[in-house]
Amino acid sequence: MRRATSQLIRNTSVAAAARFAATSSAKKYDLFGYEVDTNTAPWIEKIKKCKYYDEAGEVLVNMNVGNCPPDIATYNAALQCIYEAPSKQAQPVENESKFCAMLDLMEEMSHRNKMKPNEESWTWVMKECVKSGQFRLGYCIQKVMEAEFKSCPADL
Repeated sequence: MRRATSQLIRNTSVAAAARFAATSSAKKYDLFGYEVDTNTAPWIEKIKKCKYYDEAGEVLVNMNVGNCPPDIATYNAALQCIYEAPSKQAQPVENESKFCAMLDLMEEMSHRNKMKPNEESWTWVMKECVKSGQFRLGYCIQKVMEAEFKSCPADL
């Protein structure tokens, strides 16, 4: 009897999980029940075309206004933009820090959108630490990556 009951429960839960997966992957809804746009590809292309990383931030704001929340690929594209951009704006801003901009973006990712930065996210931060010569910060990022992902890119 116990075996039959557990088998019935297992089959029921598997079927329920399959139904949930089928319905949840089709459409996403925001906190207020409005359907959100999940096509981030055009936004990522806009971020990749940005010359300065302040422009990439504006693209992220426009995504949210357009009810298309950024996903991990979008955030990683923005981190890449921060790394590759020569400056925040056309005229360099006094005391600007790409490292701080990256951590600010990752904080937004974690706290606002409840998304955990992945290994690629931290790799962009590590690359910036190496490029800017901030090796002590790079050591801290290495420890974070080892704790989170059990490894750190050896080529950095």
